[in-house]
Amino acid sequence: DLCIFRTGDGRGWGVRTLQRIRKNSFVMEYVGEIITSEEAERRGQVYDRQGATYLFDLDYVEDVYTVDAAHYGNISHFVNHSCDPNLQVYNVFIENLDQRLPRIALFATRPIRAGEELTFDYNMHVDPVDAESTRMDSNFGLVGGSLGGSPRARGRIECKCG
Repeated sequence: DLCIFRTGDGRGWGVRTLQRIRKNSFVMEYVGEIITSEEAERRGQVYDRQGATYLFDLDYVEDVYTVDAAHYGNISHFVNHSCDPNLQVYNVFIENLDQRLPRIALFATRPIRAGEELTFDYNMHVDPVDAESTRMDSNFGLVGGSLGGSPRARGRIECKCG
């Protein structure tokens, strides 16, 4: 179970878990509207002026599509950045083998305590060739196999982690 909460340090909304999450467990999917990279450039300029960051390039093989979670999405829209995150982003292919359209899955990098805020590194960059290959078992944990690398957040985010 996850909940949205207002952070006390000016970062806006955040997401925390209400129960313990095991290391390597699937936590959530980052979802939103699939748009072209050209449309993402246009929207990105607007979002930059608003100080918002909701665009994820699906650049596993080529830079064609972007996920925009600004208006459509789920609780993942509220997950904040951290330079020391407890979630890692992976491309996964479910019911679709088009490498231009991976789904964005967030997995726990370590055990996460109940009540702890969930975060991922908005500035992460994983080379798909060097990324550790993994696959999901029946408990949605990572156990080695065939997931791809990580998508990247559009642009660089100024880190306020301290």
